[in-house]
Amino acid sequence: MKNQLIPIFLFFVVITYSQEKRKIISGKIILNTAIVSDVHIINKNTKQGTITRDDNWFEIPVSIGDSLQFTHVNLKEKHIVITKEIFKNRTLEVELEEKTYSLNEITLEKPKSIFYEDPEIIPPKTVNAETLKLPYANTKAKKDLSVFKFRSGGVVSLDNLINSLNGNNKRKKELKKITLEDNALEKIRKYFTDDFFITDLQIKKEHINPFLNYCYKKNIITYFNRSENITVTEILMNESKTFSQKISTDTLIVSKK
Repeated sequence: MKNQLIPIFLFFVVITYSQEKRKIISGKIILNTAIVSDVHIINKNTKQGTITRDDNWFEIPVSIGDSLQFTHVNLKEKHIVITKEIFKNRTLEVELEEKTYSLNEITLEKPKSIFYEDPEIIPPKTVNAETLKLPYANTKAKKDLSVFKFRSGGVVSLDNLINSLNGNNKRKKELKKITLEDNALEKIRKYFTDDFFITDLQIKKEHINPFLNYCYKKNIITYFNRSENITVTEILMNESKTFSQKISTDTLIVSKK
């Protein structure tokens, strides 16, 4: 039992001795004779810390072998280990260095003329007939509304569209009406796809547009605009039967001629 108590007793003596020998030392920060405040000092062994006063001095408890860390936002970090001499004298002078910052590499360009205009600030000038002050620069070309080609493939001569129509305004109104109808038929074709016409209705691809024009009289545009697509489908299926006969008849007449 006595032998077991001896190591414990020695361990207690070592701890007590180490605690007793930790003493407070005073230190001074040196930086080109300048006063440096707010330097943070931390004892890495005990996790205790302090900061310098306005006169560059600080105090901190240390023991032999402790490591002190000195940090500052504008100074290089430094570490000092407490030696027997420092611990005996209880004073410490620490010289710190300023941080240096490296700038990114820059390339010197050829100096620009005083007449240089930055395109990001001053946009480039537009060169055209008007800016060059050429003759007839402001003359606008008249639109030729006598012939108009639709996306559906048809070409219409407005001069011979309807003999009873006279005047430009009437021709323009008729053009607008036909254009809207043509756009509507084009939307119907895209909605049902060419495969529907070719596979289900047995209509050749080159006859799809004439077929839609053939179904126009059944008000397919009106039904389609109302989203009554089932009704449009029924009309197309019914009209495809008679349209096939019409195509055959037209072909026969052409061949006889």
